[in-house]
Amino acid sequence: MEVDFDKETEEKMTELSEEANLTPEGFIEVVMRMFCNNTGARVYTGRWSKGEVDGVKGMRYVVQWPFRPGFLEATGDLIAKWRRE
Repeated sequence: MEVDFDKETEEKMTELSEEANLTPEGFIEVVMRMFCNNTGARVYTGRWSKGEVDGVKGMRYVVQWPFRPGFLEATGDLIAKWRRE
């Protein structure tokens, strides 16, 4: 899977991943795992009429994060995969 981020998002994600001693890929995996596996996580969509560009209609995305913090107990093999070395 390949994902591209705008410069501002990538810079912030790099900062956050460094604080957690994770690679950006490890950071993404931890965050998405916690988002997707917790009750209450949703992404709502709807048309955005002012967002049309080159004939492609715009969309609005509302991200609803779960209401409770989650704890991820990661085993050593996952830590080795996610860490900066």
